[in-house]
Amino acid sequence: MRKMVDMWYNTINIKFMAVCYSGSTFVQFFCESFVIFYYGILFEYILCNDTGEIMLILRYIKRCIIAILVLFLIMYIYDSYHSYQGTNRISKAHTSVEQTIEQTEDTLSRWDRMYRVFAFKEHVQESLYRRVASENWVKSETIPDNAKRALVAIEDKRYYRHGAIDIFGVIRALYVNTVAGETMEGGSTITQQLVKNLFLSSKRIMSRKAEEAILAVEMEHYYNKDEIITMYLNTVYYGHNYYGIKAASEGYFGTSPSRLSLGQCALLAALPNAPSYLDPYVNYDAAKARQKLVLQAMVTQDMITQAEADYAYEQDLGLRDEE
Repeated sequence: MRKMVDMWYNTINIKFMAVCYSGSTFVQFFCESFVIFYYGILFEYILCNDTGEIMLILRYIKRCIIAILVLFLIMYIYDSYHSYQGTNRISKAHTSVEQTIEQTEDTLSRWDRMYRVFAFKEHVQESLYRRVASENWVKSETIPDNAKRALVAIEDKRYYRHGAIDIFGVIRALYVNTVAGETMEGGSTITQQLVKNLFLSSKRIMSRKAEEAILAVEMEHYYNKDEIITMYLNTVYYGHNYYGIKAASEGYFGTSPSRLSLGQCALLAALPNAPSYLDPYVNYDAAKARQKLVLQAMVTQDMITQAEADYAYEQDLGLRDEE
């Protein structure tokens, strides 16, 4: 049964990617996907005559299709919102590394994108080391728990409770941004951010968001939560051309990741949001304000006490002299 489900999973993925990068409609995608499931279930029924298990799978399929339809509707609204603002096609690549990745991504053919779905793990490893050299990789057990907690607190507080996509987070972000009249909050999960960092263009266009969603599901299918957050911390951009927690720890504080204090972990979690604006050497007050926001989020989510947050905020960051 597990092998058959995996086969269906990959079949639907490849059809989804084909729809995203061809002239097909999403209606056609859902109709054809339903036919695939129908005949697959019929075949299984003939083989094992297990009606209980078949009905369980049918209910699961129904829920998945409903969830995907809701997701597409939300992404359509999201894309329309950014199209109205005129920001959807603006690149946000920070460095030459990201610009190169984005240019390569923009030239990929639809077949290259579909192949990536089937050879996903191979492409993940290739993309990881394209951003950060293997000698700069930090293992999960070496990364302080406070670094992981700080990231979750400020970027994706429901990280351990949702899947690849947080529907409630997307709805909340849409509401906040609509009320504010500008982009105040993002709806992407840590998994989606990792996928975007590794593979995709930073432009906010519908095709990119659709591909981000399916690749995020692939990511959580093959990797657990700790592996994903470790990959994120090893590849995210912290400013000053520092990619990954090792380069940022050594560059900003002159120390290894395992020796980071709570205050330093909170500052690093703050930086990816706007690494140029929050540069502690250029805009120290803004960096400290964001650090305080991270610490308070950790208190709210019962990761640390208020006393620990206050002490960490008052502590000297130990920044190295800027080179």
